[in-house]
Amino acid sequence: MIYKLIRTGLVLSLFILSFAVKAQISHGGSPLFKNGGANSNLKLVELPKFKLLSKSVVENDNNIGVRLKYAQYAYSYNVDYSIDEDGVWEELSDGRRVWRFSIKSEGAFSLGLMLSKFRIPPGSKLFVYNAQSNRILGAYTHKNNKLSGRFAIEALKGDQLTMEYIEPAIVDFNAEIEIGSILHDYKNIFNLLKGTESTTKMLGDSGGCNVDINCEEGGAWQVMKKSVCHISYVVNGSGYIASGALVNNTNQDGTPYLLTAYHVMHEQEVADGAIFYFNYENSDCNTNDGIKSQSISGAVLKATTENIDFTLLELSDTPPVSYTPYYAGWDRSGRVPANTICIHHPSGDAKKISIDNDAPVTATYSDARYTFDENTSWQILDWEVGTTEGGSSGSPLFDEQHRIIGDLTGGDAFCGNSVNDYYSKFSESWANYSNINEQLKHWLDPLNLGVETLDGYDPSFKIDVTSRCVGNDFTVEAIVNEGAENMLWDFGDDATPTQAVGSGPHNVSYSSVGNKSILFSYTSNGTDIEISREVKVIDMTKLVFDYTIQKRQLSLINQSIDFDSFTWNLGDGNTSDEVSPSHEYLNVGEYTVSLTGTNDCGSTSISKQIEMNYDRLLTIYPNPSVDKFTIDLSKILYSEISWSVYSSTGMEVRNGIIPSFSNTLVFNLKGLSAGVYILKMNVDGEILKRKLLLVK
Repeated sequence: MIYKLIRTGLVLSLFILSFAVKAQISHGGSPLFKNGGANSNLKLVELPKFKLLSKSVVENDNNIGVRLKYAQYAYSYNVDYSIDEDGVWEELSDGRRVWRFSIKSEGAFSLGLMLSKFRIPPGSKLFVYNAQSNRILGAYTHKNNKLSGRFAIEALKGDQLTMEYIEPAIVDFNAEIEIGSILHDYKNIFNLLKGTESTTKMLGDSGGCNVDINCEEGGAWQVMKKSVCHISYVVNGSGYIASGALVNNTNQDGTPYLLTAYHVMHEQEVADGAIFYFNYENSDCNTNDGIKSQSISGAVLKATTENIDFTLLELSDTPPVSYTPYYAGWDRSGRVPANTICIHHPSGDAKKISIDNDAPVTATYSDARYTFDENTSWQILDWEVGTTEGGSSGSPLFDEQHRIIGDLTGGDAFCGNSVNDYYSKFSESWANYSNINEQLKHWLDPLNLGVETLDGYDPSFKIDVTSRCVGNDFTVEAIVNEGAENMLWDFGDDATPTQAVGSGPHNVSYSSVGNKSILFSYTSNGTDIEISREVKVIDMTKLVFDYTIQKRQLSLINQSIDFDSFTWNLGDGNTSDEVSPSHEYLNVGEYTVSLTGTNDCGSTSISKQIEMNYDRLLTIYPNPSVDKFTIDLSKILYSEISWSVYSSTGMEVRNGIIPSFSNTLVFNLKGLSAGVYILKMNVDGEILKRKLLLVK
């Protein structure tokens, strides 16, 4: 058969990072047969004519009443080809073996491969190429093997492609390569045919009102733009495009968290199959030279919910330094900004900027497909610069402080009528839902600092915080592009030194504790850039604990700050490394309880003598008193206390009940004769007595 039976249905597959390589690549990294040289007869598999399927595709691509800002670009043929059953093998004179397989889908602007299984041994290489493009994708090696077993290859210009797998003479195991689906690009996702005679508007050619990020309007956003990426992914047998942004976390460690929208992706299989393209932008204003050559494939779904339009992913790989990544800061306070901007990829085009000079308003997003929680969106009433389009979904909304406050859901805006766009609020996505897989808080505040704002993180700005104790040195260093000038550090108050010049490394220390802001500024290619980081300086003075008892049950309350680990000695031979443990003693009595805390400064300990006896814990003040007496109950946990006050002759003169927990009991003996009175308390069945002296 020329091709195997095409199966219909849902196709969810994994895109893998592919490297853009020039037509001629270095020895050892090129396919053997792209320019001829094959001795075998390579057979071509042709897919069914796409035009026969176009009616259902168009129907799926036009959802009436849906205002979401993603866009469909490809149809996915679900297939079943494998290295064991399809293609042609050839053995070379040096013992190596080569497998090749060629596919054609007539009329496609580009083809993408979804490999449902990919596992190849060390020393082997996989390339993808065709005669219609000078690009060669690959080499893919065993380093591209994923735990999921899936692999995908980005779209290659043209309607035909060839896979070439080169295997050493001796391998550790047999290669496993299976093709699960083939993406037929019917909308020209990369605008590969721009400049042809075609007059049809294609994806990758956004409206004329859109503004390149490297135009004058984007001058103040040259750092933040590096966080934004273009996304391609597959859902329900079709290829889609959207946008997203890298976000910082309180560890400021470059964990590759990426924020996009729920309606873009909310299933792990879809995240497995996504490609994230960075730095896809035109080099200057109104040029047309953007290149998609820096990509990362696949991600792990961390948090999302159908009630609020956000999704947090962790990319499968950390963007390398060569991508110059930036992890955007955020504001979760819900504060209304004075103005906003959006950086995005409308219609899959090179990176653009949109600007609203006015404050957004709180709103609720609803359309024919989704209605999200009430008042969880920012509404942009009118863009003064640019607009958004299909492919902009999931893009970040920044406030005037250059921090993310939302991600794009959809709206009515387009060139000529740039009104009413809706962004899911970052503040609502933060912790409206308690499950960690439905909130941003757990992932973006791993240190549980409770901060409402966090500035961005630039991996080119290195801080060694392994010794962040007050008075101790730590190291700062900037990794900047060649040609950077006017490099200046400002370390702030209580720092030694307070300033420094040059990229570093520089040693810095602080004489006081707290969050210290470090500012690094420099000039690159005529653009002034500022990067700030916070370092928390600590000591060992904040080791504190309290406690309560309930009969013989001790509950310890750890109030310490800035410690990494704890050890408790409970005074009866038992220990614990829990933060705030509970412990039941076999007998009443006095116990010495000690807490040891450890952090970067070392270890320190404190101790308390604790009476496991209600009678010893009962404190009354003032005593004597002219009228009011207060009983301190703060160390006792109880269900109910009944009390009575008796005169020296045994007559009950006051009584009452405390039905629920309170830290104190206050009663007034005003009007009674001076003298000695007896307080009798029943605390959960335990009788306690005290003498009270009333004076005039």
